[in-house]
Amino acid sequence: MSRPTIGVLIRFKNSAATLPRVLQRLHAQTVQPLFILGVDTGGTDGSAALIEQAGGRVISWTEPYHHARVLNYGLKNIHTDLVLVLSSHTTLDEDNAVERMLEAFADPRVACISAKWDDDPFYSDSITWDELRAKGLKFGSIYSNSMGMIRRSAWESVPFDETLITAEDYGWAIEQLRRGHVCRRLKLRFGYERSGHDRTYDFARLVFLFARRYQLRVAWLGVRGSIQQLLSSLLFHRRESSPPALHYDRLKAWALMRFTAASSFSGR
Repeated sequence: MSRPTIGVLIRFKNSAATLPRVLQRLHAQTVQPLFILGVDTGGTDGSAALIEQAGGRVISWTEPYHHARVLNYGLKNIHTDLVLVLSSHTTLDEDNAVERMLEAFADPRVACISAKWDDDPFYSDSITWDELRAKGLKFGSIYSNSMGMIRRSAWESVPFDETLITAEDYGWAIEQLRRGHVCRRLKLRFGYERSGHDRTYDFARLVFLFARRYQLRVAWLGVRGSIQQLLSSLLFHRRESSPPALHYDRLKAWALMRFTAASSFSGR
């Protein structure tokens, strides 16, 4: 059987400071992708030229930026079996990262794979629908479009949900599990250099939306536990406590889920 083809999708704007390293690490991989496609979302600093100089092709997105819409637009222009979706701020610091991802797709059930953000053992490294139903949803995605690889045929069946303002990767992965697929996680060294506005509240409310949509529980402290931790952080300034804003945002997201209709909750 021939090896699956691999394409790379990079969304970028003004990323000239980080793209050289991102592209250099791609060219260092033991398994090389067939080609690189960049989606220019309005850059003015020469980022597009960097991708073209690295042998890639660039297409332009001229509408307001939207995670899912830009991803779907890019994926419509890639026709490889597998697609590495990479942030313009993410470097694969191991030379065999792509090779290891490719090996995981030998299992036809695997729809996606990404690097682990941390060492949290809550989920296994091969997540199924049964595991998700048993453990519930955490406030952290099981798959990431910052450094993940997907099976394009799975995306053809289910594109990224364009009604979501963020967490499109989490929602997509959950739906893949519901359909009987598997999401893999790998321990890989990577670099991620990006700063932006805090999305804790937006992400939390979408986790509650996913839980409602798929009849799953949310694996969190709950209302009482979150209030206790919020007060502990505010009154006693305990170092082991999470930031007060984190608990406040999750409580606010829970309240929105509890007292509003699903249609308004999703942002439609």
